Amino acid sequence: MTLVASGFGGIFDIATAKDDRLFIVDSTKVKILLAGQTVSEPFIDLKTKASWIMALAFHPDYTANGYFYVKYMALDNSCVISRFSKDVSNENLGDVNSETVIFSYPDNTGHQGGDLEFGKDGFLYTTTGDGASGARDTPGDEYRNAQNLSSFKGKMLRLDVDAPNYIPFTNPYQSPDDGIPDAIIGLGLRNPWKFSFDRQTGDIWIGDVGQDSYEEVDFVPYGTFERRNYGWSCYEGNMLHLSQNCPSNTIDLVFPITTFEGYLFNGNLPASVTGGYVYRGKKYPSLNGFYCYADYNSGRFWLLKRLPNNEISNDLKGVLMSNPTTFGEDNNGELYVATFDKIYQIVACGTEDNLTVNSPISSSTYYLALNSIQSSAQILNSANVFFSANKKIELNPGFKTESGVVFYAQMDGCQ
Repeated sequence: MTLVASGFGGIFDIATAKDDRLFIVDSTKVKILLAGQTVSEPFIDLKTKASWIMALAFHPDYTANGYFYVKYMALDNSCVISRFSKDVSNENLGDVNSETVIFSYPDNTGHQGGDLEFGKDGFLYTTTGDGASGARDTPGDEYRNAQNLSSFKGKMLRLDVDAPNYIPFTNPYQSPDDGIPDAIIGLGLRNPWKFSFDRQTGDIWIGDVGQDSYEEVDFVPYGTFERRNYGWSCYEGNMLHLSQNCPSNTIDLVFPITTFEGYLFNGNLPASVTGGYVYRGKKYPSLNGFYCYADYNSGRFWLLKRLPNNEISNDLKGVLMSNPTTFGEDNNGELYVATFDKIYQIVACGTEDNLTVNSPISSSTYYLALNSIQSSAQILNSANVFFSANKKIELNPGFKTESGVVFYAQMDGCQ
């Protein structure tokens, strides 16, 4: 992780307008980051309308029409998605008075979900939380919204921002008088804080925060998004959770591509998945096709890749930062990750063939080598230390870990 910028108050999203700028959602403002510097005046400030901004997305034809879309929690607790226009005389300013509300629903409390992304098909997608409180040691989904198609909550929604009624003709639940909102295309989500599309394939990846047992990442190939049921609260991860909430139709159930242990199975530690992106940049070919995601509470990061035999490689890369809140990608497909106050670029490290690590290690550190690591170091102070090499890790006389240390050794070249 390479530090790009700091000094923010509450980063919730990173977006691109397909140019050299990064747009940073910071509480109720959107700020512009250009060449590592934050533009002094916010792109837009919604403090008179919103308690916080969840996400930002730019129209695929933004260069021509100047439209961008903001999802926010309104001051009356409703969920709002609005279209705004850029200022006609200053490309670094949005026109706060140009708002057109294209979607909203009331009482957006509890789990809110939050993200907003344009897909490969040109439609605007968003996720919603199930509205539950998420209180520890409870079953969750107390309002049974996730499997209820009459509720907007716990759903995947799809909008056509260029259609008069904003509903794509391909949305599956549009029968007259069926009681199902026409924007819904999928159900069974708990708190899908961040999702993304693979810019090369159009596939969707969803990080859905679990209750107490499992955090999950869901994957659905492009062109098969309709009527998908992500399982909550019949399932939590792959585990049967509340059988009374199971759907009668199980054909459309989507089981996670991967899970990791939550509170009940990880020593009573909090866990909360932060969904990421598939790397499609040019700077680091070794990262191509890997989905990078993280856990908000532990700061652990993984690289996941779908393999040709329909299996997956899912490598834990260690504890790399505190409280990753969101990921983003720039116009070139390079990846970024943020804490509440800082933005980092994700880079491929390990350019050295061989590493020798003999000095004492007293803080959490990640070591990566293309060939081998040799070490006779002492690891101190309950540090988390990660050795990763392609061919060999050699622990020599003198290597020692104090009580409380967590040490990982990973052979990336092993098949």
